[in-house]
Amino acid sequence: MTEAARRRIAGYSKGMRQRIKLALAIAHEPKVLVLDEPLNGLDPMARAEVTELFRSLAAAGMHVLISSHILHEVDMISDRVIIMSNGYIVAEGDIQGVRSEMEDHPIQIAIRCDKPSVVAAHVFEQDSVVEVKIHPDGRGLLVATRNADRFYTLLNKIILENGIGVEEVAPADENVHSVYQYLIGSNGSTT
Repeated sequence: MTEAARRRIAGYSKGMRQRIKLALAIAHEPKVLVLDEPLNGLDPMARAEVTELFRSLAAAGMHVLISSHILHEVDMISDRVIIMSNGYIVAEGDIQGVRSEMEDHPIQIAIRCDKPSVVAAHVFEQDSVVEVKIHPDGRGLLVATRNADRFYTLLNKIILENGIGVEEVAPADENVHSVYQYLIGSNGSTT
């Protein structure tokens, strides 16, 4: 920001003003940093830089508290979350811990492979699989299961026994947004 140092703050872009606010907040090296929507107005490169800054500040011992309604950003930045609705805490902890406490809500697992119909035909061997959807492109499927550990064991067996080429296996809903939608519903508001 050195080249823009002589300009009036009102003449800066929203992203530049966000950087100034962040610089002011960390200049005195606080032990706790509380930020509201700190990535708002930043371009993708600046978002990555600021996210890395938050990680390095946290690694150095600073407590960084971020309030945001952009939940995928919370996933990228946070190691712990507090989900609030109407002033009440409805969930707290790391996102996988919060997700695992919702035992009655099936976990969705996305699988990209060369034989999704073969996988789909075999996954119902496990009684905790409640739904399977093959992706419209024919290169993957989404499986909903009530027991992820048992499902992964079964999936390994299916892959090995059927010579399936796997591109990706990933939880499709172990993020703040999906947990929030389950706990609050789409009409809730984040704080």
